[in-house]
Amino acid sequence: MNRRYVLFFALLPLALALVIVIPRITAEAPPAQPASQNATAELVELLKIWKLIDAVSPESEQSVQLLTKFNKLEDLKAQYRREHRSAINRLKQLKAAKLDSEEKIAELQTALDEYRQVEDNFIAERKKIKDEISKILTVEQQAKFEVFSYSYRQDLKLTLQSLIALQDQPRSK
Repeated sequence: MNRRYVLFFALLPLALALVIVIPRITAEAPPAQPASQNATAELVELLKIWKLIDAVSPESEQSVQLLTKFNKLEDLKAQYRREHRSAINRLKQLKAAKLDSEEKIAELQTALDEYRQVEDNFIAERKKIKDEISKILTVEQQAKFEVFSYSYRQDLKLTLQSLIALQDQPRSK
């Protein structure tokens, strides 16, 4: 419990620095677009870590393993979204085409099988990673992790919107 607060208070100055200092730096000299995107990506990553640690309350020896597995899960989800989008687009193209030959029907069946394989692979890999996470955490922490996993993207979006609103407020000198 005590370590959680230490980690929280260690990350808090970094988050505040990103929220307070970066807008002032950008106001003085606007950076190129990629640097701004990198800062935003770093802020999102920092907020994600902070919210995960705050939600699950891992012990210090659990934290690194949990973050590693969580990042692996996030990478898997991103890969799945790319592959899923690609497979769906392929199905849309083939569905729109005229299925006037056995060859075209076979091509559609192959695309459908590939789509199903993407789904099956994602489900199997996600289960494997979640099982690994379950081995790291206590039952109570596992429940907290599942609730966090379900809602953190929406929470993260709302937090970023709040930070952007704070950044857009006029500054008094």
